[in-house]
Formats: sequence, C-alpha cells, structure tokens
Amino acid sequence: MSARYRSLFLALGACIGSGPALALQPPAYYGVDFVATAAGGVAMNDAGDAVGSAYQDTGCGSTCLPPLETVVWRNGVRTVLPGLPGYTPISVTGINNNGWISGFVGYDYSNARAVAWEPVGDGYQIHDLGVAPGTTMSFAYDIDDANRAVGFATTVFFPPTSEPILWTPGNGLVGLTDLGASAEEPLAMSRNGTVVTASTWYSLDAPQAWQSIAPSPAGYLAPGNFPAAVNDQGDQLRFLQTATSDSLFYLYRYRKEGQWQQVWPAGSGFLTSFGAGSINGEGDFTATVGGAGIVGFGPDGMGQGLSGMLSPAYLGAGVTAAGTLNASGQILADVTMGQSSRLVRLTPITPCTANCVRVSTLQLKGKFISDPAFPGSCTQAASNRVQATVTVKNELGAPLRGVTVSGRFLDDYWTDKRVTARTSSSGVAKFSYTGPACVGAVAFLVDDATSPGLTFDKSSGQLLKHVIPLP
Repeated sequence: MSARYRSLFLALGACIGSGPALALQPPAYYGVDFVATAAGGVAMNDAGDAVGSAYQDTGCGSTCLPPLETVVWRNGVRTVLPGLPGYTPISVTGINNNGWISGFVGYDYSNARAVAWEPVGDGYQIHDLGVAPGTTMSFAYDIDDANRAVGFATTVFFPPTSEPILWTPGNGLVGLTDLGASAEEPLAMSRNGTVVTASTWYSLDAPQAWQSIAPSPAGYLAPGNFPAAVNDQGDQLRFLQTATSDSLFYLYRYRKEGQWQQVWPAGSGFLTSFGAGSINGEGDFTATVGGAGIVGFGPDGMGQGLSGMLSPAYLGAGVTAAGTLNASGQILADVTMGQSSRLVRLTPITPCTANCVRVSTLQLKGKFISDPAFPGSCTQAASNRVQATVTVKNELGAPLRGVTVSGRFLDDYWTDKRVTARTSSSGVAKFSYTGPACVGAVAFLVDDATSPGLTFDKSSGQLLKHVIPLP
C-alpha cells in the first residue's frame, strides 16, 4: 500500500497492532472516558495512553483554524510530540506498552522519514530511523513491546526501489528481506512482533519462516494492502474486496491455519470509513465498517455494533469508529456527542446496585447573544450562553448533597470547557458557560460524580445532552 493511502486509512480509524491474550466477555454497557474533542486517534496501549492528532482550543470558535498538533495523551496529560528539523508534518502510527511511539515526518512522496519517539521523563525524544540503501524515504508503521519498529522504505522514482524495514534501538535500521522476510510492505504488527503483509505473515523472531495467506473465499479478490490487524499467534482481521464491479470491502477473521470467517454482514465502499482496530489472542476484535464502530468477542464471535452497547445514559450518542482494544477491555473510539465526533476510550461498566451516585436528570438551556452593532450576525462580539443543571440522587431516588460533579461543555468546533461544582441539599449542581457564537450545537458531558464511599453509576440516568443556542 502506498504511504499516501495508508495515512488515509489511519485517519479513518484503521489503528494497527494487537494486545495480549484476554478472556473478555461482552460488558453490560460501555461508558465514556473522554480524551479530546476535534481530534483523531490512531492507537492506544494497555495503560490507556493514546496517540493521534488534535486541535487546541484557542477560544476563537468558528472564526479561525487552530494548528493541528500531533500528540500523545499519557497519564491524563496531553503532550505535543517533537518534530525533526526540516520535516513537516508529523504522523503517528502506533504506541507500545513501554510508551514508545512509531510514525513518520514529512510528506508522502517527497521527503518522508521514519521516526520513533522515546519517552524521557515527562517528554519525548525523537529518533530518526533513516532509510534503506538505494531508497530516499521511509515510513514506520508500528512498534512492538520490544521497541522494534517496522515499516517501508522506497524512492520517489518509477520504478521504485523498495524495501520493508526493521529498526531497533540497538541495531538501527535493516532491510527485512535481508533477514529472510517477504518483500511486501508490513500492514500491521502485534505486541510481540508478528507481522502481516498483503499475502504473508511472520514473526520478527524468525522472519525467514514466513507463511503465505490462504486464497480468498469465492467472490473476492486476493487479499490486498487494506487495513489489517494481527495477534501474536498470526490470527488476523482483514478486509476483502469483492470481485464484482461494486468493489465493496467486507470484514473477515483469518485464522493462522488458513480459514476465513466473515464477521460483519455489511460491506464498506471507498467513500465510507473502514479500518481494522485490533485482534487479541482470544480472538476479540474491534473494527470500523461503513462509518460504524464494531466489536467481536471470542475466537468465533461475530461483530456487534458498539452504538447499541453504549450506556443509555449517553442518549443520542453513536460510535462512528473503533480502534485499539487494550488489555483492560477499553476501546479507542470516535463517539458523536451533540452533532460532532469526540475521541474517547470506551470503558466496560456494570450497573451499580448499592451506594450509588446517579445523575438522574440533566437540563440544558442555551441562548445566542447578538452583537449590538450587528444583530443576528456571527461576529466576534456575539456569544453563546449555556447553563447546565444536574440533579444527583442515589439508587433509591434520594437527593445527594455535597457530590462533586465534573463535566465539560463541547461545541462543534474546538471548545472543551471543563467545569466542576458541588451539589446542593436538593442534589442540584449548576454550570454556566459563555463562549463563541455560531458554533453549532453545544453539548454538556458529565465526566464524573464523586462522594466518599459512593460509586458513580454511568449505566443509568442522563450524562449527555446538547442544545443549539437561539436568540
């Protein structure tokens, strides 16, 4: 696959890699652990640290476009990754359980260079991975838990000189074909170094022992350079393209023994997003098909729509993309809140039955405040004023006093305004926000509600609502 199209698939939620073996069960519900607004996630490790790109809220609303930054969210802290002098932009492709990050800098087909970021204290050090002999640019597509990065090096000329590459901190960059691997571009890699290409798979511990992928089922073209995921054993998640003129892509599980299993009934076309999130050792998987996030459980499990597995407390929310599934069962995902997509971790939750904190109601009011000089116009002097009222009760329906409620106001642009308040004797907490006008819907998301000895219940009540401010 060309680096240009691979970048497109990554942006559409085609996160690569896989976590260790897990014996996951379908949760009662998924709750939302907010990561960022106006952001795109690429990969996540078992600690829940994620990499991707995001716009920073500068308070300018719809009147400007803030710079797009390549970031890591680690231990709840957003850090902008350093670049390599002379190369822009920055693209990330993976993160391992040691916190190392893979990616590349520079534009496709010009001066791209494979890089890796090493966590050093609270920051990161960038490593230039170099290029293979006879090539002019390189891309790192993933990094395993031994800090081994795999990718591809090629030239800008036709016919190109190309080579799959392996980089390690101790030995630098080598050509994978020199180690006996197939000459195809790596598509994905597992946590412990199992690599999959268009038609082969192998372990970095024995790349010369690569194995061919079995022929596709009847009616499909040969497996191509489409989004894929692989676990340590060699089981894979693949998209197969129909051999008919409709050219649709269907999601399949591929067992290392050579059997194909279709795991989602609907296909996806070129104009809708699709991507392979991950597959673990137990066969649990995540993916995006046709702009919807899905999850499957067990070695034979079929896909299930994640939107239907969200807690009913997030009424109106939908999962539009599903990326990495980690060892805790969290899923890096895009979730629509209000009228826009937000980057979140979907976290398995169970209903609380005793000593619970529940947000029983969430009320939202919004008003558009005109610029007196230009009534009704979208000027910088116009504003939105929004008030959120939260009522907190226990599982018996009694109001709870002194509960610390935290939440955030989110509009359809860059706003992520975090707020905190304590409930009154009637269990009510109120929040106010004044911000830029003409930014579409303004949503309010309840992140947490805490009180000593009590458990916040995300499985019921109302934790999300939106309003379009009007005059």
